[in-house]
Amino acid sequence: MAIWQFQLVIIPKKGIVEKFGQVPKKLEIDYEERTEHYYLKKDGLIEEDDKFKDALTQDWWSSLELQPMEIIHQIDKNVRRANYGSDSFVNWKFYSQEVDNDASMAINEETGKIEEIRFRADLREENLKFLKAMIELADKYEWLLMDMKGNLVNPNLKEIGRLIKLSNSYRFLKNPIKFLTDLGDKKIKIE
Repeated sequence: MAIWQFQLVIIPKKGIVEKFGQVPKKLEIDYEERTEHYYLKKDGLIEEDDKFKDALTQDWWSSLELQPMEIIHQIDKNVRRANYGSDSFVNWKFYSQEVDNDASMAINEETGKIEEIRFRADLREENLKFLKAMIELADKYEWLLMDMKGNLVNPNLKEIGRLIKLSNSYRFLKNPIKFLTDLGDKKIKIE
């Protein structure tokens, strides 16, 4: 991931409301526990079917009657399909010297339902066309957007702009020298 890309995970509002009864401002993403779980599983110290659960692994999509092909077609309109992936993991990528946007969708092979959609918007893009198109798509389907810190927002540019201004991507673009100095001095946490 390039430092100037801002990553968001798409979560259906219906899935959040079903779990919590309302839309919280933040969901838990426990990177430390996630890493520990990975190594315990790798070393055979926990059962193979023991699943780690946090906001990034929770099943938010299963109650929706939404066909992945409908969404694939919509994303195809905004960014071209990548030449890698599979039927169950669809990827989109646009890269040039000036712009680097991408998206991905995981589809459950057994149920045929969406498991996850995420995208990375290049904050250097003129008028943020890709980000705005993905916000429109999220609004159309009543989805929420979550950053990699677990902050959950409605699909509108003002709320997402607030999250962007808190991100390392924004800090880097605003002042690359200060960002790199602060990173070296461990004043910045890696996202």
